[in-house]
Amino acid sequence: MDLNHQYFEHQLSLMRAGAARTRLAKTRHLAAAGVTANRISNHQSGIGADAADGWSRSSYNVDFWIDRDLRIAS
Repeated sequence: MDLNHQYFEHQLSLMRAGAARTRLAKTRHLAAAGVTANRISNHQSGIGADAADGWSRSSYNVDFWIDRDLRIAS
């Protein structure tokens, strides 16, 4: 796995979330950041890296953001 690419994708998702014009777009970008953070955490756990714990703690609760925005939209 190319971790630099994953870090880049994570950062892009966060920047896109920050620039999103709608709650739904923000939620989708935060969800993408969460998926990438989980991917990084899983990879780092697999190789025994100490940093894996930090990524897993900082991972976004994707379901929370999606459920929240669906409730707001309805």
